[in-house]
Amino acid sequence: MNDLECPYCGHEQEVCHDDGFGYEEDVCHGTECYECEKTFTFNTIISFSYTSNRADCLNGGEHELKPTITYPKKYTKMRCETCDYERSCTDEELVLHVGSL
Repeated sequence: MNDLECPYCGHEQEVCHDDGFGYEEDVCHGTECYECEKTFTFNTIISFSYTSNRADCLNGGEHELKPTITYPKKYTKMRCETCDYERSCTDEELVLHVGSL
């Protein structure tokens, strides 16, 4: 995915953020086109997007508990896939999901 295009030739550009360049908002950033080699400026706009998920466990339902992937295995916890609630495994769950320790 390319970040922007050159306002002179239309060539798609990728901003190299390795050193943090181009992330700061309210700053006029200067860069050179890879294709036509003309210098131009760009501004950064950061936006957020959100997704929603049902959380029946937060409305009286049961948590959807799955074992975490942990090393060493004896530190495995049970974590809800919906709300991230977490608790220690029971002895039975440790044997079931981890095996003998």
